[in-house]
Amino acid sequence: MIKRTKKFMTIILTATMLLTASIGVFAADNDGWTEASKTSVAADGNWEDWCKEWETVKNNPTDMSLAPGKDATELNFAWYSKVNESKPSLKFGKSSKVEELEDVAVSHEDAVKGFISNKASVTGLASDTVYYYSYQINGKWIEPVKYESKNIKNGFSFIYVGDPQIGSSSENIATGSDKEQGQDNAVRNDTFNWNNTIETALKANPNASFMLSAGDQIQSRDKKNASKTYDQNEIEYAGFLSPDALKSLPVATAIGNHDAPSGNYSFHFNNPNASTLGSTEAGGDYYYSYGNTLFIMLNTNNYNIAEHKQLIEKAVKENKDAKWRIVTLHQDIYGSGEHSNEPEIVNLRYSLIPILEENDVDVVLTGHDHTYTRSFMLKGGAQDKSKMITEDEFEDYIDGKTQIDSKYSNYLSSIEDSDAIDNESTKFDKVTDPEGILYMTANSSSGSKYYDLVQKKQAYVSARWQEDVPTYSAIDIDDTTFTINTYRTDNGEKIDNTFTITKTK
Repeated sequence: MIKRTKKFMTIILTATMLLTASIGVFAADNDGWTEASKTSVAADGNWEDWCKEWETVKNNPTDMSLAPGKDATELNFAWYSKVNESKPSLKFGKSSKVEELEDVAVSHEDAVKGFISNKASVTGLASDTVYYYSYQINGKWIEPVKYESKNIKNGFSFIYVGDPQIGSSSENIATGSDKEQGQDNAVRNDTFNWNNTIETALKANPNASFMLSAGDQIQSRDKKNASKTYDQNEIEYAGFLSPDALKSLPVATAIGNHDAPSGNYSFHFNNPNASTLGSTEAGGDYYYSYGNTLFIMLNTNNYNIAEHKQLIEKAVKENKDAKWRIVTLHQDIYGSGEHSNEPEIVNLRYSLIPILEENDVDVVLTGHDHTYTRSFMLKGGAQDKSKMITEDEFEDYIDGKTQIDSKYSNYLSSIEDSDAIDNESTKFDKVTDPEGILYMTANSSSGSKYYDLVQKKQAYVSARWQEDVPTYSAIDIDDTTFTINTYRTDNGEKIDNTFTITKTK
């Protein structure tokens, strides 16, 4: 995947109208970010209080990580303990008193230096029921934490976010400073905003069953030397897991390109039906069902398409009665931001399309581009290999080493997939019994980094947005409808019309 410092081409004014209209370069400004101390939520001492709290959080990545179980009757746990502690236990049940909770089996695994990864699952959960759990820290039981299963008889809702990428603002310069923030201050900044997004989303959607993140939970990695015990991002995981709301809100995380080479992702998250298919050092594909919906999470940092196909088919076979099928992957295969036109992502798109369509997938949720994009309903996108360019050629165009020409313009035109668009979805914000797939790309949920939209809106794009403000989406599902709304975190306003897919068959 291309990782570049923005370099921009100078477009010569005498270029033809065709070439100028076809270019896919970006607006010439720096990557945006949200400076936490300058947000409205930082007022009244909130920022100062957080800065003090951060000193106790940053070196202690031991907060509980909840994840959905295999279905709505299960719940998964993962947490770190220090190696000098006795291996901790977990209790779960309906009482708010530790002594009345039941012991749960816990597995233990050596994690990064100084820590043990602990994992557990509880089963047999009833709907619409209040539970409590407690676990040991330094041999002492914590005050029981409340977890409430939802009543999903008539449907359910969840929160969809993109790229928290805690720590990504490290190279930015805060107001009043003359040097880059560095990792510590960046994680403090990004976590403050991340917490605000979660709190804002849950305040507006208190019945959300879980949150789904389309990848890149953290920033730091060693791309050249993937390692099971890489630990230079543990401060970032400490920030990601620190919001109080996450103690009772399960999170289904896709593996992003920043997560992929670090094995400690697998120590922090206890994913259901975890598979070795599609594996990188962080782990592989997984899936779970919730209510009437099958959720399939692909680690597309591994480009073994045959393995992803195998996992999808396995998940579908085991969940034949699922009314809805939702696939999540990190790369924005139908996005409209800086990464969306990269040949590597385009090739991934056309490799996956037949598999997704053959398995009647309804919606694909992605991230990676730190911008918001909603596609039209799409079916049958086909690659014109005669017009493809290589990753190196693409980078030379973007960096200005090669002047924009017809080869580049023809490449961009060939990947717009105008023939794949369901015409009904171009007229209305509600479609009934469509044959195609809806592709979504989430904007940054933490404001740690924003990318620009490409200058030319692709034909497959129905709506797109970037105003350098964190956003989140609320998705509601019942037996007949899938509905998505997306909101700014600063003022609660919607950034796009409500979009609904209705099934009558």
